[in-house]
Amino acid sequence: MKYILLNEEKILLKNNFLYLKNKYFCNIKIPKLIILYYKNKNLTIKSKYFDKKIENSFFKIINNLLIGIKNFWQIEIFVSGIGYKIYLENNKIFLNLGFSKPKFFQIPTFIKIDLKKEKIILKSVFKDKLGSFSFKILKSKKFDPYKKKGLYLEKKFLLKKSSKKKQ
Repeated sequence: MKYILLNEEKILLKNNFLYLKNKYFCNIKIPKLIILYYKNKNLTIKSKYFDKKIENSFFKIINNLLIGIKNFWQIEIFVSGIGYKIYLENNKIFLNLGFSKPKFFQIPTFIKIDLKKEKIILKSVFKDKLGSFSFKILKSKKFDPYKKKGLYLEKKFLLKKSSKKKQ
């Protein structure tokens, strides 16, 4: 059994959904194996079959959501390469990365995008959905450390491998 203390968050449990109504309206689908109780600003998470794995994973999802409501989760994707261009149009992000046609991605409603000169800043309340969307964008052009071209995250470094054979 896990407990979460909710001070300022307004919460609603209805039709197997958990709604958080603070600055941003968020909803999470409650799995069938989880039972939620809300009493005196305490949210209790309990598994039907006393399975700790399910309790812990749902607890982490709610915790990440509460942190994301206070301040957005943010991922910065850097773009390096001559002639690479990024632009937004009609809720789509277009990436012109040297291919014959620009690649585009539909932006979900829960993600906000800021474009700077050489980077894409993704912000969202949901940490897991933000990570999966950023992974889709990163897959469109893999970073090449030799030519220094492509899309990459700042904290993730790709090492060059030596091709010498060891005897």
